[in-house]
Amino acid sequence: MTKDQTTKKAFETAAKLFGGDMPKTGAPKIFGEASFAHIYGEIWPRAGLDLKTRSLITVAALVATNKPEELAIHLKGALNMGWTQDQLAELMLHLSYYAGFPSGIEGAKVLADICRDGG
Repeated sequence: MTKDQTTKKAFETAAKLFGGDMPKTGAPKIFGEASFAHIYGEIWPRAGLDLKTRSLITVAALVATNKPEELAIHLKGALNMGWTQDQLAELMLHLSYYAGFPSGIEGAKVLADICRDGG
């Protein structure tokens, strides 16, 4: 794929994941330019895992690595993909035993904030 095709595919994938509203990450522009087309144009649309599954994996990784700002963005995507608040809360509890209770608790707080604010 050309760079333009990859970027177009990235916007299509992100629109499916985030419901058409591109999240504001707060990342410096150079990071967005360097990573957006690759991750959403080449990695997320790969065969083998659907977007819903990739979304849950991403949420799990962000909980495990305790990245609450990115987690908030991807929790919105996970909810948009059809994961329920209860399923995501169960994920937080499960991860607490493998990634540590502080990470799981922080994830649960972020989830509660997202759901309280309307997802």
